[in-house]
Amino acid sequence: MSDQLAITLENMTRKDGDTETFDLKWAGELLETHWQAVVAEASAKPDIEYVADVTLREAIHDSVNHKQVAYRFCLPIQLLGKLTNAKLDCLRLQKKKGDPNDITGWDARSLGSKVVAPFNQKEENVLGTSNDPYVGNPMRIPRMVRDDRSKKDVAGWNTLVDVLEQVESEGNPDFTEVVFRQVLLEIFRRQKSLRFTYPLPPRISLENTLSLAHRFLEQKSGGDRGLALCGALFDAIGIHFGLYAKVDRARINASDEATGQAADLECVNAQGEVVLAIEVKERTLTLTDVEGTLRKGRKRKIKDIFFAAPRVKKDEQSAIDERIARAFASGQNLYVFDLFDLARSVLALGGEHIRTTFLQKVGEHLDLWNTQPSHRQAWKSLLESV
Repeated sequence: MSDQLAITLENMTRKDGDTETFDLKWAGELLETHWQAVVAEASAKPDIEYVADVTLREAIHDSVNHKQVAYRFCLPIQLLGKLTNAKLDCLRLQKKKGDPNDITGWDARSLGSKVVAPFNQKEENVLGTSNDPYVGNPMRIPRMVRDDRSKKDVAGWNTLVDVLEQVESEGNPDFTEVVFRQVLLEIFRRQKSLRFTYPLPPRISLENTLSLAHRFLEQKSGGDRGLALCGALFDAIGIHFGLYAKVDRARINASDEATGQAADLECVNAQGEVVLAIEVKERTLTLTDVEGTLRKGRKRKIKDIFFAAPRVKKDEQSAIDERIARAFASGQNLYVFDLFDLARSVLALGGEHIRTTFLQKVGEHLDLWNTQPSHRQAWKSLLESV
């Protein structure tokens, strides 16, 4: 440990050492201080390890990289609680209600949502995108115990228990700190592994480009993959055909009120005016979708609106056609198209250069909007297959 870090932590201990209350602000300061130290040391010495026990290191690695989000969050939350107040039981998840003598119980869920989740968001959602990682049933129990058959992955659960039981049985703040450092080290290594380099081919045919996009959309993503593809296509259109200066994009699943946008994508000219709005759907388009976007577009004085959707709801087709006609009469142009129909024409007309731009922009969208690592890994793998 560096001298400066030791002084910082010593000052923190003196400041809060006379109280047994759980201090979220101090927990956040501890987390940030240890994280900065681990990042600095691991960047200078990539082979560094804080824990000597290989079995314990492997357990930490497996837990931080578990397929379930709650499992990935578990060790940083539980050990940070123990590090903040050594009297707490790091296997406890809840405090006994109405029991003033319960000094080992604590509200692990609050530490997760108020301290660890914001830290995780700042660090590129390395552990997942949850802002309340203990909201689910697996972590809404009084205390973690071995062989809990209610868990989907009992072996993975036991691995978490193994690590926390060692910390609890040692009862040594120095050992707690070392294990916590190893957890942060594995998080840092995971973060580095999730920063992908997308290998662009020097040239690619139209059919291969469309095939990559089709294969990328085969897995459901809650809209992330479709929005990345559509955003990349309209980025490429703006760059190669000069129809607008830039494309603004809303964060996936963010409300329109929060983003201030009329649609998922807004194409903006050099004067800052929205010349085209695009709503992206990976599902069937409904009349409700059309009405809502037309209303927002009218409020923003946007005349041209595109809907990128794979299909229109069958029993609403005539109503949507009629609504499009009425919108045209009142001054709004609304177009419904399949993303791949438009992409085929655009990527053929622009030639090889626009196809390369399109592939590049897909990766940029995935990175810029902190898309789940599995989606970024999938795009990387597809490009490597070309």
